[in-house]
Amino acid sequence: MNSNEPDRSPTTKPAKEHPGASRDYQDPYIQRILEAAEALFEENGLEPVSMYGIAKRAGIGQGSLYRRFTDKGEICSALLSTSSERFLSRLEQELQATTGASNSLEDLQSSIEQVVDFIDQHAELLQMIKSEFTGKKQLTQFEHPIFRRLNEVMTQRLRRAADDGLLIAVDPQFAATALIAVLSPDLYLYQQKLHNSTKEEISRGVLALFVTGIQRA
Repeated sequence: MNSNEPDRSPTTKPAKEHPGASRDYQDPYIQRILEAAEALFEENGLEPVSMYGIAKRAGIGQGSLYRRFTDKGEICSALLSTSSERFLSRLEQELQATTGASNSLEDLQSSIEQVVDFIDQHAELLQMIKSEFTGKKQLTQFEHPIFRRLNEVMTQRLRRAADDGLLIAVDPQFAATALIAVLSPDLYLYQQKLHNSTKEEISRGVLALFVTGIQRA
């Protein structure tokens, strides 16, 4: 390998208190890892790519790789960090900007459509993050920071529509969690790959359930 950094055994995976909590994105090794992973994902898809393959492509030892990322899920999270932060911040800013100033049902629909667009662009990376996160920590996808922030936005959107008297008797928090479950990347990929559903068809199906389906008659 072309690494000048002292290496550990390839099988050693040191524990981290919080994935990415102290990660230095100015670290040249991290940049090499992310560039290598992105190239391999584009060439082969996510599933066939191994941590070993990423280390080899980056020209570093596996110990150097595992000191920075414990699994592919963390690498996917890092690759998505900029776009996901921008996306979530936009949803949160729109939530603040539309307080009492617009049609709450239209705002809910707009937020859902934006989420579908984001999932369409990043479904495989999101699915890898979800799989690694839940498998490693024995937690649900809802506890991942991305999904928790999204859940909060959708809860507020649903609560506003409920407060405006536009919805049937639903618990906004429960409905938001159910909505996030339906907006999961694995369901999206399942519909897309097994049923040949388009993004527009999936979006219409979600809106039928969580906008039209819970509107007060």
